[in-house]
Amino acid sequence: MVDWLKKPYQSDSGNTNKTKAPFFSDMGKKLLAVVIAISLWLVANLQHDVDKNVNIDINYANLPPGLVIANNPPEKLTVRMRGPRSQLPSANSESMLFTIDLSNLGEGMSRFDITTDQIIPPRDVQVTGISPAEIEIYIDKLSDKNVKVVPSIGSLEAGYQIIGEPEVVPSEVMVRGPKSLITKISSITTDPVQLKGEKAKFTIEVPLRSPYSLVKVVGNNTVRVTVDIAERTLEKEFNNLAINFVNFDDFDFETDGNIVTEISFEGPFSIINNLSSEDIELFVDGSDINNNNNKTQKLKVSVDYPHKELLKLKSQSPTTIEIKLN
Repeated sequence: MVDWLKKPYQSDSGNTNKTKAPFFSDMGKKLLAVVIAISLWLVANLQHDVDKNVNIDINYANLPPGLVIANNPPEKLTVRMRGPRSQLPSANSESMLFTIDLSNLGEGMSRFDITTDQIIPPRDVQVTGISPAEIEIYIDKLSDKNVKVVPSIGSLEAGYQIIGEPEVVPSEVMVRGPKSLITKISSITTDPVQLKGEKAKFTIEVPLRSPYSLVKVVGNNTVRVTVDIAERTLEKEFNNLAINFVNFDDFDFETDGNIVTEISFEGPFSIINNLSSEDIELFVDGSDINNNNNKTQKLKVSVDYPHKELLKLKSQSPTTIEIKLN
């Protein structure tokens, strides 16, 4: 009885091995089948035809001496290709070059038709399209010319000015390019000379700037520009300033009505621009009165102001004032 009850619950190692055997048996063959299936899938996809656009360089070769290309023909062709995925990576701009032979051209416009059969693609790859399909090339005579250099000068700091004309060394350079463009050029400029922060004479080397991309400077493409900068001298006027009377404690006096005052200064921008009426004092000194019983006295109107070594008193009214002693 006990043995009968235990039997359903007993594990049989032999039986377990039989259960697992169908999955693990012939494992090597199953793995080989998976590898073959993946390989077939890869081969099928690699051989599948796909499209690809490739930009290839154009080489304009054998242009006769003394001539130059005077327009801007395209530098690249866009080629549409179709072929197996495995072959298209070899169709790239590094491995392909399209050459146009210019050896038979003269001055004037020439046109070249570009067809798909002129492009040699990799094996098993087909050229299905090309752009542009036509290229125009304008040939002109190569010409030289000496032209003046005109520097491009930037903006000055406020309150400063350029003394004289900027000096350029060399003052002339030779340019070379298509004759049709060279004849239009009378001068060539420079990159802008920046004056920000400059407050004295300085020299800088700057590149030249050609007005046309097809016109080049022969030789050194830079010049030395010298700019002499100085602070501007300004004049500033003040009106209706009060006149102070000092050292009049022992005198009883009166003036001749309302006195209108006008005064002006000349000096460097940085100083005079900040000068205000509060900085200026007009005064009459009572210690200058003569003790000669003269009731009417003419006294000097003095001016006190800062930066006397830099500011110049240009005009003053009045310079004297009459007072009447009581």
